[in-house]
Amino acid sequence: MGQDLAIFGIFVGVPLVLVSAYRASLSHQRYMKVLQLKSELNARLLDRVGTDPGVIDLLKSEAQHQMFDVRMSEAEMPMPFARMLTSIQISCLLVSAGIGAFVLRSMVLDVNDQQGFAFFGTFAIALGVGALLSAGAAFVIGRMLRQAREAS
Repeated sequence: MGQDLAIFGIFVGVPLVLVSAYRASLSHQRYMKVLQLKSELNARLLDRVGTDPGVIDLLKSEAQHQMFDVRMSEAEMPMPFARMLTSIQISCLLVSAGIGAFVLRSMVLDVNDQQGFAFFGTFAIALGVGALLSAGAAFVIGRMLRQAREAS
């Protein structure tokens, strides 16, 4: 049973770590590109204005923080919808993993292994249904918040 759990952890953990590393790499590349474009823009701007006293005063003020600040704009989805999407995705993954465990259970001959697959299948399907209920709750709350804003 312990070996089965280790194999299950490897099949779930390794892809999770690889996806996380890939997302971090993409985020870093995007940040570096924005930083490079911003620095080129600022260099061109400073080359054009030269030593104009008005620009030097501007650089000494608080406005320079906004001019040289690097911010990454992200497409923001309203929070209830982002939670719903995440919950639905997790639900689909867990339910399909649970169904897969039940299919594999029928292929295993050892009774103890069958019980292990039944346990993991039931656990994954229960978590998937819970995530789906969470998405439904986020949908209902999002609708209620929208109606409250429109009423105000």
